[in-house]
Amino acid sequence: MLQTLIESRATRTPSLGESMLSVVMHAGIVGALIVATTHATVAHVTEARERAITFTPAPPPPIAPAMPTVFTATPIAKGFTVLRAPIDIPTSIPTVDVSLPPTDPANFTGIGKPGGLGNGLEGATGVAPSPDGVFLATQVDRPVVMLPGSAGQAYPESLRAAGIDGSVTAQFVVDSTGRVDLARLTILESQHPLFSAAVRTALARMRYLPAEAGGARVAQLVQQTFQFTVRPH
Repeated sequence: MLQTLIESRATRTPSLGESMLSVVMHAGIVGALIVATTHATVAHVTEARERAITFTPAPPPPIAPAMPTVFTATPIAKGFTVLRAPIDIPTSIPTVDVSLPPTDPANFTGIGKPGGLGNGLEGATGVAPSPDGVFLATQVDRPVVMLPGSAGQAYPESLRAAGIDGSVTAQFVVDSTGRVDLARLTILESQHPLFSAAVRTALARMRYLPAEAGGARVAQLVQQTFQFTVRPH
């Protein structure tokens, strides 16, 4: 029996021209890729950096100096200084205050208005206060007057129960609003500390009609005695 071998289809060998065309095409593709890769750009990511902003606070505005309270009534009358004996007689030579202005002899002529100054104005009614701006009763046109209904001093109960009488002599300043300046309160004489405390408490509540000098309200030095007497039953 004959055995027949079937030969598979033979593979055709490409021609020289086809091979050259394939080489050229592949070379072109590779070249195109190289060119594309060469001109490719790299994207740079820039990191945004946060800038720290420092705020410098503005300096606070300067504090305006407090305006001093002026008690002097102007203009000052032409006159002379009134000499008064001190309440407390010193037992030693007092210290000389070199910061005070020198004594002007023109202020002691005795001519003109009492309480005025030698360099004052003719016809003026104002008088000169003391160096701290406080007038004496003799230097004002109208002295201070306690207002009606102003509460007086309260009697300390322990001293009342014990039947102890007493008095307090105080020196204080009534300012141009009619209030007592407790910072310038001086107890000149007192029979008991409780009496002194009662007077201080009362003066904080008391109201006065302020003094006037030259048509202006002024501060005045006041000396007053407060009596504490137990009423008989």
